[in-house]
Amino acid sequence: MEKREDLKFLYSGTEINVTVLQQMLEENDIASLIRNDMQSGMAAGFGGGLSGFAAKLYVTEQDFDAARAILDEFKNSIDEE
Repeated sequence: MEKREDLKFLYSGTEINVTVLQQMLEENDIASLIRNDMQSGMAAGFGGGLSGFAAKLYVTEQDFDAARAILDEFKNSIDEE
């Protein structure tokens, strides 16, 4: 994974959806980083945020366009359910 400043926000949603999307990206050789403020706060003894909607997914700038295409595919699969 590149330096943190090279990361670009891709998607925010439930931890389950973010994890599924991350797996789809990995299957296409795209590295990503999940940031979950809710879990981080709880681990530190603080509460806050909306439960279930705290996970954010980031990818490198160079992979962003390819990741967006996979994100569109992911969103379409959710809409079909």
